[in-house]
Amino acid sequence: MRSSVNRPALTGLVAVAALAALAVPASARPDNSTPSAPAVAPAPVSQEVQDAMRRDLGLSAAQVRERIARETEAARAATAVRGAVGDAVAGMWFDAADGRLHAAVTGAADSAQAAAVRAAGAVPHQARFSRTRLEEATDSVGRWSEGVPGLVSWGPDARHNRVEVTLDPDRATAATAELRNRLASLGDLVRVVESRDLPRQQGGSVLGGEKWIPGSESPCSIGFPVTRTNGGGKAFLTAGHCTNDVDQPAYGKDGTRVGTSNRGGVGTVNAKEGDMGIVDVDQAGWNLAPTVAGWGKGDVAVTGSAEAVVGTAVCHSGQTTGFQCGEVTKVNQSVDYGNVVIDGLSYSSACSAGGDSGGSYVTATGGKAVGLHSGGGSATCSGGSGEKFTIFQPVNEALAKFGASLVTSTPQPGQVTVAAVSAQNGVTGNAVELKNSAEGGTAPYTWTATGLPAGLSVAAATGTVSGTPTTAGTSSVTLTATDSAGKKGSASFTWTVTTPGTGAPTLTNPGSQNVTVGRPFSLALQVTGGTAPYTFGAANLPAGLGVNASTGVVSGSATGWGFRNATLTVTDAAGRKSSVTVTFTVWS
Repeated sequence: MRSSVNRPALTGLVAVAALAALAVPASARPDNSTPSAPAVAPAPVSQEVQDAMRRDLGLSAAQVRERIARETEAARAATAVRGAVGDAVAGMWFDAADGRLHAAVTGAADSAQAAAVRAAGAVPHQARFSRTRLEEATDSVGRWSEGVPGLVSWGPDARHNRVEVTLDPDRATAATAELRNRLASLGDLVRVVESRDLPRQQGGSVLGGEKWIPGSESPCSIGFPVTRTNGGGKAFLTAGHCTNDVDQPAYGKDGTRVGTSNRGGVGTVNAKEGDMGIVDVDQAGWNLAPTVAGWGKGDVAVTGSAEAVVGTAVCHSGQTTGFQCGEVTKVNQSVDYGNVVIDGLSYSSACSAGGDSGGSYVTATGGKAVGLHSGGGSATCSGGSGEKFTIFQPVNEALAKFGASLVTSTPQPGQVTVAAVSAQNGVTGNAVELKNSAEGGTAPYTWTATGLPAGLSVAAATGTVSGTPTTAGTSSVTLTATDSAGKKGSASFTWTVTTPGTGAPTLTNPGSQNVTVGRPFSLALQVTGGTAPYTFGAANLPAGLGVNASTGVVSGSATGWGFRNATLTVTDAAGRKSSVTVTFTVWS
């Protein structure tokens, strides 16, 4: 899971993003060639799903078939990119205009990372800001925003390689103005938009998407039937805000009891970690179906799980609005619902209404489970003012959290792929955390690791490596994810641990810089002292310039004349920082 601050209204933002995906001119793309026919045959998609895509995405029948084929190829490419370059990817998105997956990577156009992206069948872009830099900015927004009125959501904007922060102008105070000032200090790394359409967790007046009722409360929707990996018990996933009460009776669509929600108080999360819950199906006569309700339009067979990719088509099923489709518009967002802030959520342009909470999100290609309905705006499928959008909890996190496996029509095909991990560095005595991901096979995964530096361990359910290194040296580490069918995938990398150096780092001031609009510019920053490796950052650089976080090279081509007083920063491995202010004069 961030400078001039732009403030266009958010109303219609999802629609604009969708139109942009459909109308990017060929001249704006790095590869103007016409894509060849997809190399991967698309999975069969029911006529009912195709009809929903035509209705909700405004496509013809031929365009739906073409999009399904292109997204199938893009999904394959996304897996290949993650497996090849992993954390070197700052963001990925599907562009409906050229029918291809695009990936922003930290390497230059002729780098090994860019070559690997091309080999995977995707279009590489040079990222001005690395994934680490985006995550650091996102974390900064979270720290700065605590208790600040008017903050709606924040998280990465994959297409534009920056962090987008949404504020409600009607709730602004002096603290909100101070937050705007702090965001402005991050320069082009952050874009601020405004919205009066606040997200809300939807409650309302066993097949995925059908109704279930928590006790005597308002109904919610079933996400996905699952089995417990420890013991094989029957259950289904849903929203965490639907499962707050411990050992609450759960009733099915016919009013009879189906099971027990949040058994023992360990079956719900409605906090920073996520919005996810599990209901145990412990009553006789209830069977688990590997399908999502199509509400009279044909049910969707669930074939496995996947991570949502920005720009791809997604459909959700809920007991209030039935079956609705849209596009994934954002991933890995932090959302302030007013009563709780939740990290790691995704957005789509589909519509919804109260009572859809917990319902199923599936890819339009192949019936892969991607999420559980968490919330939406004030506008519903039947009308209302404001923007139509939905918010969902990634399903793989819920499977890992509750130790459950999806009930599928067939085992998820393909081998397990663990996202590549770059070489890691640490300092003895300094705590570290490394999050990892896998896909393919049949989730959930069990994680193991060999060669970890002393003091570190891996969480078997999530793959996150954490701890405090105790011994200096370089280790060869291999992380392995094993799916529920026993298939394995691995990623190997080195982890170097050093002892803290003496003194803080010193960043050499390069002096005032002259830049010309449209001409390539490069400046290598120099640092002495402290403990390597170093991480570089920059705020308020001229538009078009960025800094490589690992090499400290400021480069790019300025896009507008004027001058900027930029702040350049280096952080050493022990967390100590040094900064200088440099004046950049840009000539036209």
